[in-house]
Amino acid sequence: MGANKSYSLRDYSDNTLEVSWQAILHNINYFRSKLAPTTKVMLMVKAAAYGHYTSVICKNIEAKAMADMLGVASIAEGIELRVEGIHLPIMVQNVNPIHWAVLVEHCLEPVIHSAEILASFLDFLQSTESLSDGQYPVHIKLNTGMNRLGFNSEDLPNLVNQLNGQNAIRVSSIMSHLSSAGNSAAVAFTLDQIQQFEKMSFELKNSLKVDPICHILNTDGINNFLTYQMDMVRLGIGLYGASESSDLKHDLLPVARFISKVVATRRVSATEYISYNRSGSVSEDSNIAILSMGYADGLPRKLGNGNWEVEINGQLYPTVGNICMDLCMLNLGQNHVKVGDQAIVFGGRKTIFDFAEAQETITYEALTNIGNRMNRKLI
Repeated sequence: MGANKSYSLRDYSDNTLEVSWQAILHNINYFRSKLAPTTKVMLMVKAAAYGHYTSVICKNIEAKAMADMLGVASIAEGIELRVEGIHLPIMVQNVNPIHWAVLVEHCLEPVIHSAEILASFLDFLQSTESLSDGQYPVHIKLNTGMNRLGFNSEDLPNLVNQLNGQNAIRVSSIMSHLSSAGNSAAVAFTLDQIQQFEKMSFELKNSLKVDPICHILNTDGINNFLTYQMDMVRLGIGLYGASESSDLKHDLLPVARFISKVVATRRVSATEYISYNRSGSVSEDSNIAILSMGYADGLPRKLGNGNWEVEINGQLYPTVGNICMDLCMLNLGQNHVKVGDQAIVFGGRKTIFDFAEAQETITYEALTNIGNRMNRKLI
């Protein structure tokens, strides 16, 4: 029975991350309005679009020509977009040489950040006869102070030697990453990063006799160092309206609403305990609501025992007891709610910023920790 019907288990989840397309459009248009008409935009959609809804968001973005490129962290993320029918150029930040064949098969563009990675990719392309003269696009990453990935300035002569005299690849772009563009106390450091990048990229372009796209600005960089937008910018957390910058909080719209449902209610006395390890209690006989959301869904244990409030019917109710893997409890006091009532974890009276602050973390982590079994819906 039902053998001919296709099911998605997430369609039957009581928990939903609603993503507003209008908010996404607002945020993209806000940043585009700050840029020169010729400046390209790469949208960072790694980590499930920062925990949101990668494929549907990207399909809409591509259909409306809202981006020039997409950026992902892994080859797997890039393949997922190709399988979903996305045709935009896709840059892959973290590549593994054992997957060169599938990367090329799906027309994904690797970030080259070391001599070893470059040599490996050249060997692969040159050993593949049909690709040997293909001028495959790559993105060269320079280290200007993040000290994570990228070529240092002293590496450039060897890099030039590797790139000269071969026909297998072309340098599509040169890039670097700002570590502290949102930190007002680190302006001098950020400017030094930008100046290093300008010097290193000029040297590289001059030596190779090429003129690729150059890009270094992220969301905070666009906001605080717009003069250095160069040929392209990479818009990440700002796309989702969750930038930590205080001024951007007023200009952007958070795109997500995290909601659950009441699955049960019960009356407990002041002499009883609630949840694991007898962790919760009430000061007087009270009503509690049980939600079908736990730490496996992205509501961390840290927010149990009154450390978070969930909105039901316009009223905020604190958590009580430890948050479980699949469930959590709320103290209603003497109020009543019904089974099936919507419970807004954030995106109502409580914002994503409140949600991250309560966890003592940043919005990036709070969003990307939202579980895979969640139903994600573009509205």
